[in-house]
Amino acid sequence: MGRPRVGTHSVPTPTRILDAAEAVFGASTYAQARLADIARDAGVRRPSLLYHFASKEVLHGAVVDRLFTALLTRFATVSASGLGAAETIDALFATWVGFVHERPAFAPIVLRGVIDGHGTVREHLQRRLVPLLDQVEAGLGQAGVAPANLTVRGALLQIGSDTLVRAAAGPLRAPLWGDEDPMLGVRRMFELPGQ
Repeated sequence: MGRPRVGTHSVPTPTRILDAAEAVFGASTYAQARLADIARDAGVRRPSLLYHFASKEVLHGAVVDRLFTALLTRFATVSASGLGAAETIDALFATWVGFVHERPAFAPIVLRGVIDGHGTVREHLQRRLVPLLDQVEAGLGQAGVAPANLTVRGALLQIGSDTLVRAAAGPLRAPLWGDEDPMLGVRRMFELPGQ
């Protein structure tokens, strides 16, 4: 079987590889993920994959970077929307929950990265998400949205980790959490409108 003719795919090869890798890394551990499976799912041969991404580690790093970039781009859009403080905070939470739901590989990739320390997940959390947590924590304090008896940082981390675990739970999600909208708990905790 020869190479596909130029222009036979509407999605560029690196994007197809990243899409396939995101799904494979989300479905299995880093050690279990196989470049052959990623190449097959992307519709390329392994040498083509390695032409675009020199190693499994480089590919994993590119997947993690793409996920965090997409998330932070959405957060930046909300922050620049000109909403009031309470509405911005609500929209940031909704963006977080929505992103984790829309990108099902994100939760398992992040949770595995935190637990096993492999790859760039911890680096991205430290370098990109911690400053965002600092901003949201400060914004909640300035907006007076958080109740006085609430430890804001702890609440933010509780919401973040609950969202990740809920998303990664797969078929256990409904038996463990039921069908309640996760935003209801967030809005109650922070006394946001829309409860």
